[in-house]
Order: sequence, then C-alpha cells, then structure tokens
Amino acid sequence: MDVRLVVAVLACVFVAGCAAATEENTGTSSASATTRASASVCFAGRSFGGDPYASGGNSELGDLCRALPNLIRDVDGWDADYPFFRWNADLGHAVDVIVAALDTDGDGAVTESDADMELNVVGFSWGGFDARDVIALIQDDERFSDERKTIARFFALDPYQTVALAFPRHVMQVPANVVTLYEFRHTIAPSDDCSRVIKWLVGPFTGREPQCTGDTVCNDYDYSADDATASVDHCGVPGAAAHAVLELIAGREPQDLPPASSSTRY
Repeated sequence: MDVRLVVAVLACVFVAGCAAATEENTGTSSASATTRASASVCFAGRSFGGDPYASGGNSELGDLCRALPNLIRDVDGWDADYPFFRWNADLGHAVDVIVAALDTDGDGAVTESDADMELNVVGFSWGGFDARDVIALIQDDERFSDERKTIARFFALDPYQTVALAFPRHVMQVPANVVTLYEFRHTIAPSDDCSRVIKWLVGPFTGREPQCTGDTVCNDYDYSADDATASVDHCGVPGAAAHAVLELIAGREPQDLPPASSSTRY
C-alpha cells in the first residue's frame, strides 16, 4: 500500500478520536500516543559487502524498524529490499523519500495542509550520524514548512562514524529541529566487543556523546554505567534498546532504561 495513503488514513483515524490505549491491552495511555499518528524512518550501521545483515547489530535494527509505526521505506530505490537506509545511502534521496511519504496532498511539499504526523528517526552506529545529517537536511529543506521540519523523536543507537577513514567523530551535535533525543549507547567496550576489528587500530566503536541545543530534550542513556548491562557491546545496542524505543514512541515510560548521563549543550 502507498505510504502516503497509510499516513493519511492513520492521521484521519487519530484525529477523529480513536479510543485511548488502556492498561488492559497496550499499556498506560498518553496524550502524545493518542492525538497524533506517527511515521518512522531508519538508518543502518556500516556493513562490509553487499549484505547489511552480515554486520553485527543490523539484523536487530531491522527487526526494530519493521516494528515501528508507519515505516517509511525506500520502496523503489537502492535500499528497497531493507527496512532501513544503508550506511552508504544517498542522504538527499532519503529526504526525497521522506517528503514523498509525508506529502499526502501531492503538492510536492510537506506543510500544514498534509496529514498531521509525528516523525520518528532511528539510526544505529554509522546510521546514527546519517540520521543526524538527514535531520539537518530537513531543517534546511524549503519543501518543509517551519512547523513540519520538527522531528518528534530521534533515537540514536550507539552512534559512531569516522572521517577520512579512521578518525572518529567525537561528539554528535543534534540539530535544533529535534524535539526529543533518546540516545542509547555504551561507553566502555567489553573485552569481547564485536567492534574490536584490528587491535589498537580499528575499534572498538563506542557511542559518541550527544550535544543538544537549549530547546531539545536530551536523554543520554549508557549501558556501561550499570553492572547489569555492562556486557552490552556495540552490536548489542539495537536489540537491548528495542523495547524502550517502541514504548517511548507509544507514549509509555519504559521500565528498563539504562542509567542516564547529563548532556552538554551547544
């Protein structure tokens, strides 16, 4: 089914006032979960070779992406076979796909005349920075009205990316159009961390520190800060965070959040 049609139908159902979720069936309800429909888009970690699932963490990310509400996919593009955009995707094309999905009235722009939707953006590892960069592109894209440039939730799962092949980006500056950031990462690599590629030279890959503007709610969760989750490595973050991500999008407060750290601002 056409994603734009799904978006329009979902928005109509939610705006018409469908019954609030209850504790009996889907958990405690919240205003954000029942007044606006959601769309979601995912970005995968770096892979070696043609199969992204051959690289650790991407399979778990794929499972999470398929469970997200109204997933926006690259139906006719390079990444049509996957529930995410791969690490080497054309990010400009990814923005085009998002515009096409959210432009429910077909005028080539995303404005208040389109179905009202919250946008969730999820990115793992290399894809965490790809997601950040796509959000920044949306912020500057004239096809989006000012109100519709807003990203309701950005889930950064152990974001890690290198520049000039070997030098890691040290922090992740979150664009100002993000309402709420949820970063799930590990900061101390276990001895058997999957990302220890070449000792002393490549890896391990640990999630980069987020920096938010004064307007973004910035949540930085660290699995390494709790003995019970200290064994979570780079490839394990998508699976460890999946339940919390789905609960947060549904408007519920997860019970399994790792310890939070205070975030710096820019």
